[in-house]
Amino acid sequence: MTSTDIEYQASVEELSDIERKLAVEVPWGAVKGRLDDAYRELSRGVTLKGFRRGKVPRQMLERMFGDHVNKEVAQRLVQDSMAKALVEKEIKPVAEPKIDEQDLNTGEAFCYSAVLQVVPTVEAKDYFGADVIQRPAKVSDEEVERALESKQRELTEYKDIEGRNTRHGDVLLVDIMGKVGDEPIDEENKLVELSETPHEPLPGLAAKLMDIAPDTEELDLELELSLPSDPEKKAQARLLVTLKDVKEKIVPTLDDALAQNTGEAETLEELREKLHTQLFEMDEKRAKSEARNRLVEGLLEHNDVPVVPALVDHHLDRMIKMQMAMMGIAPDSGLLDQDALKEQGRAQAEKTVQGALLIEAISKQEKVEVTEADVELRLAELAKDRGDNVARVKSEYEQQGRLEQLKASLSEEKTLDLLMSKANIIIQEIPDEEPSEAEGNASSEAMSANDSDGSNDTE
Repeated sequence: MTSTDIEYQASVEELSDIERKLAVEVPWGAVKGRLDDAYRELSRGVTLKGFRRGKVPRQMLERMFGDHVNKEVAQRLVQDSMAKALVEKEIKPVAEPKIDEQDLNTGEAFCYSAVLQVVPTVEAKDYFGADVIQRPAKVSDEEVERALESKQRELTEYKDIEGRNTRHGDVLLVDIMGKVGDEPIDEENKLVELSETPHEPLPGLAAKLMDIAPDTEELDLELELSLPSDPEKKAQARLLVTLKDVKEKIVPTLDDALAQNTGEAETLEELREKLHTQLFEMDEKRAKSEARNRLVEGLLEHNDVPVVPALVDHHLDRMIKMQMAMMGIAPDSGLLDQDALKEQGRAQAEKTVQGALLIEAISKQEKVEVTEADVELRLAELAKDRGDNVARVKSEYEQQGRLEQLKASLSEEKTLDLLMSKANIIIQEIPDEEPSEAEGNASSEAMSANDSDGSNDTE
């Protein structure tokens, strides 16, 4: 019998839709065997005065180390027996179990119980033929102009200044050291843009950097600034500004030449029409995504789906980590009150997880299948987005064990497509609607808390 083989008896009690109580009993014979092994191992490593290594009497070891050995053996008994019992009873917990164990007593069986949260069994009903409102896609002239300005920024050039001093339109990279009153200031790699509405780290700094030679290395400047510790008070700032880089910002004119330089059109009007089409298609996808969210929200009103706290917490943790990563904030920085953020997002997170469970149930009931061709197509899309080859992306997913998650994500998407194909889609305006937290993402992502690579909260 190996170290993980163990005799036990287990029973399961259903406490609720989402909780199971696993009761386990390990007979004394199995417990005694584990204790004997533990003391033999301990004896080989203990040296006591008057005894040769490995010859310390068992009774002495029990007096000196009994509590520690009993605790360690009990933990191993729980780990080994629970692992086997969960497989035997076909229980898939979604969180760490809450264990209530007894002490080890000589001559007695070792007993413990564990309360586990599980994914509930959901029987979906009335999910075909629902009325779903979908707003018409739309694009404003202002959105097209902003897209053109974005193209203009992409083609903006920055060149070294020659034969003149700095002026409006130039951009500088500077380091700033000094004091504001008696309070020190030390800033590195700060961008200063000399424009009509200057971009500057300190008020008035841009004006001080006008009409200076581009080869200037350092400037001693004085400014009147608010104290960092008391914004209501003004103080004299004495600064040493080091110029690290000075560039002329050359913004291209919105004309046919710009359109040609994008490689997307020959004329400005053609580029404007192309951007309009792209923006319309993007908004159409958003409108469909919002409609799918409404469909799932409506189905939840007619289906009883239990809330699974562990899945909700998992979803909230992942969403906060993603948010912090996007903001460039380290998880342990303490800059965000994560508990407060969780409470603010809990209601929406509960709906998200309930929606995922409901869609999963419908997928099973309708026998939605994900083929290898579906997987290969999605891997190809991921590879294209990443500028990588399909073989490398597939290998990465296989090594990280993420292919099953990807298949679950695809199954969900296909199920949502099936539901929308069977729904009564009503195209009409939705006045004064504030987008929900989930809107703007694909329903398969928002309602299941999936990442783009297919991670799923219900697994």
